[in-house]
Amino acid sequence: MAADGKVNTLDKFFTQTPRSGEKRGKDPDSPECISPSLLQVEKQARLTSSSNDSDKTDIQTCKEINETAKGQMETVFHLSEVVCATLKNQDFLESIIPMISEKVIESITPRILKLVDDSIKPHLEKVKQCQEAITHKEIEINKQNKVIKSLQEKLNNVETRIEEQEQYSRRTSLRFNNVKVPTNRKGEIIQPVDTDSIVLGICNKDLGLKLDINHIGRSHPIGEPKDGKISIITRFLTYRQRQLVFRNKKKLKGNPDKMFIAENLTKHRYDLIKRLNTLRKTGKIHSYWTHDGSVLVKKTEQSRTINIKTRKDVYKLGGEILEEDENNDV
Repeated sequence: MAADGKVNTLDKFFTQTPRSGEKRGKDPDSPECISPSLLQVEKQARLTSSSNDSDKTDIQTCKEINETAKGQMETVFHLSEVVCATLKNQDFLESIIPMISEKVIESITPRILKLVDDSIKPHLEKVKQCQEAITHKEIEINKQNKVIKSLQEKLNNVETRIEEQEQYSRRTSLRFNNVKVPTNRKGEIIQPVDTDSIVLGICNKDLGLKLDINHIGRSHPIGEPKDGKISIITRFLTYRQRQLVFRNKKKLKGNPDKMFIAENLTKHRYDLIKRLNTLRKTGKIHSYWTHDGSVLVKKTEQSRTINIKTRKDVYKLGGEILEEDENNDV
């Protein structure tokens, strides 16, 4: 009891004793009259009480968080099971995938198109420029092709006229083929060969004509001799003299030397004759012959006569197109 009395006395002292001399006389319950020691004790008590309350609040909060997290985890696990089960459903996948694909395509298509446009736009301009340049070149090429075609036609016409003129210049000439000439013991032709005398002998003895040296303008051998025989080109002074000899050439038919008389043709017309000879051997034409430089053909004995001027005319009869014909239309 004595101790309790002392404690009460001390509490009363601390409580009622002013903090400084200037505060004496103020209300003992005034905050300014409370001793510093007591204030410290009260502050510690409040901190302790606050700490205890805070700890209780934290514990309660943790419990609530744990319960919430547990509930969320359970929800997640449940949802994952539902998702897995759904993904294993083939019918669901077959129905949902096209929908997803369609939505994805709708979403990304504009972006892809924009990216593509942005990427190829510079190149499109270059392509456009190249196309314009190509078009311009094509126009120039077409113009040049027309010019070339026109020039080719003119060249063909000129070549045809030259060939016809060349053939006309041979209108007084004839070609005596397989003419037997004098040879030595070795079978070699004795030079020089007097072609004028040989031709006059054929015309007078074999054809029964009366010609002399004044009817021949010039004669000379042509080509290589073979088996003691040569070909002789003879130019008569007049066309009438030439025709007289040519009309009687049939009198040489069946001679032992197989000698014959033919018109003196240009190289082009000789080429046509060779091709026609092949067609006659294969039965594609009946016959062919020449008259005043013209090459004439009959497909059958009763058919009309066809005048052959170019290789194209031979092709129409069934002639073969040779390699050298590809760039030559004559």
